[in-house]
Amino acid sequence: MPTATTVDVGAGIRAEMGRQRISMVELSRRTDIPRSTLAHQINSSNLTVNNLILIAEALGVTVALLVGEVAA
Repeated sequence: MPTATTVDVGAGIRAEMGRQRISMVELSRRTDIPRSTLAHQINSSNLTVNNLILIAEALGVTVALLVGEVAA
């Protein structure tokens, strides 16, 4: 079973952004996280728990869906 450190959470976020056709700029606007910080954290899968929750809320999905997207 994958652990939080082995799962590419960024892949789940990028997949959901693609499904919803949401850009990094739009996600930044919705979360109030600077675009550069958001992009770095998503691309490195080095997200804070708080930012992961904000992203899930902004996308209208659960954190489990974002993490489960790549763990399944």
